[in-house]
Amino acid sequence: MAQGRAGTTPGCGSLARQRLAIEQKGDEMIGRILVRMLVLMGLVGCSGVLQAQTIQPFPQSQLDDEQRRTLTDHRVVISGLTRTQATTVPTRELRLSGELWRRVWAVEQRFTLPEVADHFFRQLDDLEILYQCKALDCGSSHFWANEIFRNARLVGREQFQHYRVALQQEAGSDKKTLYVLYVMQRGTRQVMVNLDIFTTTDPVQSGVDMAARIRQTLSRSHGWLPGFVTHNQQLNTEASEALVNTLKSLSVSEKSRLYLLVHCYDSSDMDRNRACSERLADQLRVQTFDGQRELHIEGQGALTAAAGSDVQPALRFVFWPAR
Repeated sequence: MAQGRAGTTPGCGSLARQRLAIEQKGDEMIGRILVRMLVLMGLVGCSGVLQAQTIQPFPQSQLDDEQRRTLTDHRVVISGLTRTQATTVPTRELRLSGELWRRVWAVEQRFTLPEVADHFFRQLDDLEILYQCKALDCGSSHFWANEIFRNARLVGREQFQHYRVALQQEAGSDKKTLYVLYVMQRGTRQVMVNLDIFTTTDPVQSGVDMAARIRQTLSRSHGWLPGFVTHNQQLNTEASEALVNTLKSLSVSEKSRLYLLVHCYDSSDMDRNRACSERLADQLRVQTFDGQRELHIEGQGALTAAAGSDVQPALRFVFWPAR
């Protein structure tokens, strides 16, 4: 693990001690600024150590469990869950070999789930988000607790959970670090946190880049979706595979609130633009059908201004507010 190798890089141990002293002075924001200044002053070689150490536990929490293991075929879920023959499974997951550092914290009961989750989210904001979900969109709490993290103490009610996978890749290296965060509230109202830091040299980005961009875009309430590729006003199913798979992997709750709007702009005839958009909407609806539920997809011609100067067909989305 990155922390275990701190002593092998000149200056890294010193940097870690300086960083700890800074943050112990009480001002977290000033501490982060000073740490970044230290990195910019020539200690970039310690970036892997620094990043792992800056994921700090919630102050009013107690370490409940810690594990360090070398693993093969380690599961990292990067999609919503689905039910297949009475079994809950993810639509997409990574299987990786590498080093796992797992920590589990129990938070004092006077603190709420949003407070604790936000503490960790702020520390992961600068990293690439491969997947995230919250509440009912994360699906079965028993799946995360028992199948993924193997910890029965992480079982709770589905509406009180957050899951996020973030990626860091070191410049000029094939080493990658995945931060897998699961924050949930037990029936006793106590918040528990599981943080996996998994280091690997296995390929992670292949097939994930566009899917990650799509998931990040869908974390907002509305906008333009990347990955919608057409040719001669027909859906290019191969080039749009990441978009189709990501839409199919959404939870039932997400699908029920999602409205997709196809727009065409390349004609001065509004009827032709509408016919183009309706045709593409039909094709996308067929491709994203999961065997149980059709997505809400409509063709709206050029009724909305294009996102930029490009007149290629585009896909807009809106999430209806959750009840």
